[in-house]
Amino acid sequence: MAPRTRRHRRQIRRSGPKREPYDRVLIVCEGKKTEPTYFRSLIRRLRLSTANVEVEGSSSDPSRLAKRAKSLRKKEQRQGDRYDSVYCVFDEDEHEHFAKASEEAQSARLKLARSWPCFEFWLLLHFAYTRRAYLESGNRSPAQNCVRDLRKHMPNYTKGDGGVFEELEDRLETGKCNATRALFRRRGNRKKQPLNGGSLPHRVPSSPPEHLTESSSSDHETALST
Repeated sequence: MAPRTRRHRRQIRRSGPKREPYDRVLIVCEGKKTEPTYFRSLIRRLRLSTANVEVEGSSSDPSRLAKRAKSLRKKEQRQGDRYDSVYCVFDEDEHEHFAKASEEAQSARLKLARSWPCFEFWLLLHFAYTRRAYLESGNRSPAQNCVRDLRKHMPNYTKGDGGVFEELEDRLETGKCNATRALFRRRGNRKKQPLNGGSLPHRVPSSPPEHLTESSSSDHETALST
């Protein structure tokens, strides 16, 4: 009797998480810590099945990230399965291939969740709406200046920290509202200003990752159009 019980337990472990009757989504993030940790916390909080919503940390180079996303999608298709949506999450910051990676991803019908200048701008919007232009100053990049502003509200913030989603959860609706305003403003400026290498200058910040939180809590219907 005991051996059958152990065998049964092994079978349960091998079976893995249960697939639920909603879309299957892959989120491929820049880096291995900050963004993946945030989205995995979001998935746990919303009690989503990890068989439906998968998060993978990838290269810090947007072009390699887009190639990785395409490779994972193709692998699932070869195995007779597929993702309903595949997101690429990356920053503009000072990436040389940001515009090229964006074009490649869009051509491959991957969905983009890009931040200008960095993911931390999305976190900052949980506290207040800002139109501040993030530029290089001294030896600091636009992203580093954004992180410095975030630390005025989160003094102990460090990239890759766990618990960031949980700390900001009560402010999530504020963050989404402010991100929508920032994205609307960015699209308005896009019509007025010439593109510089396929992207707008750092002075127009934006954070579309709010759409990922929106789609995750609304039966995975995405509002992304970037």
